[in-house]
Amino acid sequence: MKKIILNLCFIFLSGFGYSSVFCQTPAYDLVKDTIRINFENVYKISSFQIVPFTESIIIRKKILIRSDYQINYSRGTFSISPDYKVSLLDTIIISYKTVKLNFKKEYKRRSLVTLIDDKRRDTLRTMKKLNEAFTSESIFGKDIQKSGALIRGFTVGTNSDFTLTSGLRLQLSGKLSDDIELVAALTDENTPIQPEGNTETLQELDKVFIEIRHKNAVGTFGDYDLNIKDNEFGQITRKLQGLKGEFMFGETKGTIAVASSRGKFNTNQFNGMDGNQGPYRLYGVNNENAIILIAGSEQVYLDGVPMKRGENNDYTIDYANDELTFTPKRLITSVSRISVDFQYSDQNFNRNFFGADFSTKLIGDRLSVGVGYFRESDDENNPINASFTQDQLNILKLAGNNRNAAVVSGVQNAVPDSTGKITGTYSKIDTLINAQQFSYYKYAPGIASSVYNVTFTYVGDGNGDYIKQSL
Repeated sequence: MKKIILNLCFIFLSGFGYSSVFCQTPAYDLVKDTIRINFENVYKISSFQIVPFTESIIIRKKILIRSDYQINYSRGTFSISPDYKVSLLDTIIISYKTVKLNFKKEYKRRSLVTLIDDKRRDTLRTMKKLNEAFTSESIFGKDIQKSGALIRGFTVGTNSDFTLTSGLRLQLSGKLSDDIELVAALTDENTPIQPEGNTETLQELDKVFIEIRHKNAVGTFGDYDLNIKDNEFGQITRKLQGLKGEFMFGETKGTIAVASSRGKFNTNQFNGMDGNQGPYRLYGVNNENAIILIAGSEQVYLDGVPMKRGENNDYTIDYANDELTFTPKRLITSVSRISVDFQYSDQNFNRNFFGADFSTKLIGDRLSVGVGYFRESDDENNPINASFTQDQLNILKLAGNNRNAAVVSGVQNAVPDSTGKITGTYSKIDTLINAQQFSYYKYAPGIASSVYNVTFTYVGDGNGDYIKQSL
């Protein structure tokens, strides 16, 4: 049987090369067991578990040293060394510390019993069902409130395969002990659709959130929002998936987060257009438009004033098409300054995030000190959808830190169809400009000279060679 010891510990890494560990010390009980010597030389303690190196074993009023016995802390058993002389009449007194837990030593619905067959003079080992019902209250206690739903369904159609759908929603809240409180929300629904951005509150479809609270510490596991705004120059907001620990001791508090970021962070700043409430397209760090906005990660500012999402509020946002639209409540003109902070995924690499923040007040709250360190980067060893040819890898290697040198042509020869006919969408036009030869590509699908397919990258207004007129 596996044993679980709960101990809340949080590590703080400062910017000066030192580290500190803040742990919530659990309550202990001092237990004393009296055991008779047996032939098997295996002795089991009575408590659920033992705190390592707190034991004291006495035989004939003599305290045994470590070489006189062997102890297995995970199993809660010990044995006397064969070199130590004992008698069957001796008694072992062992005292040790144990953590105060509300767990039983074992949970079971059936027990193994031995039955005697009088006719065949034989024994049979079988299972016997216990009268005690095995419920969640027998594990967590009566102070945990539980709610949720489990959904099963299927979809079938004339032009589609049989599809099984499922959904799980579970919420837990309550106290594990007098000092520790549990809050958990587990949702899992197998649909790839993002929530719509036309309401003030988003209902995320897939989320795991477990939080353990104490008056001096908070531990969070799963999907959570990291909002650090205490320090003037170390403010950060992210939607993360991983671990977060917080501690509070008087005026001293700190936060440490180790997680995988759900997307890259970017800021788009632009002016509005007269009479155009939207949609306004949002772009990635490199002006790419093939991105997926992380639902609920945006912060929209109009002329420096934060906006509120919702059809009855200030704006709505289409996460699938990366488009922002303002409601009639906010009139947009050419002098409107729009700033949008958001996270997005380009489906190229997984991203890692590490952050630590520490703040305290000194000299009677007259001096405030804060230190923060944050690092977010791509996991270059785990690409998602990125695949490169050897020529492309050589271009990236030679480009170094020059982003403008890491480019390839967007022109590709059209692939023949099943009949061998090449049907592209662009024709190549050669001409002379200022007595110099120049080539450009004209969108002309369906004609014989259209043997090229061209992809474009947004490089900013006025920096490219083509103007997008329509889609």
